[in-house]
Order: sequence, then C-alpha cells, then structure tokens
Amino acid sequence: MLRAYVALLSSALKAYLRNGGDAQAESPAGNPADPYLSLLGYFNALRELGGARRIVEGEVVDRVRSYSERKRVGEAEGLFADRAVAYEVWELTSRVDTSAIATAKRRLEQTWRKADNGRSVDVALATNMISVGLDITRLGLMAVLGQPKGSAEYIQSTSRVGRDPERPGLVVTLLTLNKPRDRSHFERFAFYHKTFYRSVEPLA
Repeated sequence: MLRAYVALLSSALKAYLRNGGDAQAESPAGNPADPYLSLLGYFNALRELGGARRIVEGEVVDRVRSYSERKRVGEAEGLFADRAVAYEVWELTSRVDTSAIATAKRRLEQTWRKADNGRSVDVALATNMISVGLDITRLGLMAVLGQPKGSAEYIQSTSRVGRDPERPGLVVTLLTLNKPRDRSHFERFAFYHKTFYRSVEPLA
C-alpha cells in the first residue's frame, strides 16, 4: 500500500505538470490530470483504515517529497515528481462527524491546484459508507486495500470514481497473498471482472 500510494501520488503530479500545471487548471478545459491528484483509499474495516492513516501521515508524506530521484538506469527524467502531500488526511467513515464528512465532500469537488498549499485534498480514506451517496464527478483515482466482502459492495464502491465520461477512472486493487479470499480473486481477476454481476449477492 505504501509503495502504491507514493507512486500514484507522485506520478499524478508529474502528469499534472506536464499538462500545464495550475495555468491549465484555470482554463475552461481544465488540467486533464486533475481527477487523479486526489487519491481515494478504500478499506473493508475501520481497523485497517486506522493503520493505513498512520502510514500515510508518516511514511507516504515523507517519501513522496523526494520520489523524483527514483529513475531507471540511463533515464534523464523519471516518471515521478516531488510532491508536498498535506499531513491532513480526510476521512469518509462512520467515526467522523457528519459536518466533517460534508466538508470533505466539498473539498473533494474542488479542482486541485499546486499553489493551494495544502488546501486541496491529496488523500481521503473511506469505508463502505461511500458505496452510496458519494457522487463527485471529479474523482478519478481509487486504491482498494483487500477484496471487499461482497461483490455488490465492490461494484458500488469502485464506481465512485471515473464518473466523468471524458476522463476514465483508475482503480488499483491491492490484494494480500496470505488471505485466501484475496488470493482467489487475484488468480481469477480478469474473469471475475468480466462477469462480476453474476456474483452479486441476492438481497435478504
């Protein structure tokens, strides 16, 4: 999760800068990399989210500051850019007040700008409460840690990103080798995603 978050955050900024940065963000068309600058992390349980939050606030924030130094052999310009990720991690969970959730949603709707100095949302962490009610067209990037317990939950949650028809969403699934359910989904990943509607559980 640490490696994925750092790579996604720093490569998104690289794409943003290559496409004109803040100047392009101010234009009517906007910066095409904007949907991928706010990373939405999805977790199956509050316990997992709590552990991930400590990793984001500590190691992710620290590593992404100098990640541009990572280059392939002979590569003059790498795929990553140094990024100052805000220490403040927004949460969309049941343990947060409804007013804080409303604020987080408003912030996620705002176009990302490098010059905002931390006012833009870099990372937001969520549980299954976003399966319904999170309709933010701007969002384009999600990282799912562990296979959700139900197919319906997986479909509903991952469909929160990529709602802009002009800018497809990117969902990165992080599975754990030692969890039998995660391993099973990894081994039949392509087939499951082509046919996952047949796996949707019937309503009780």
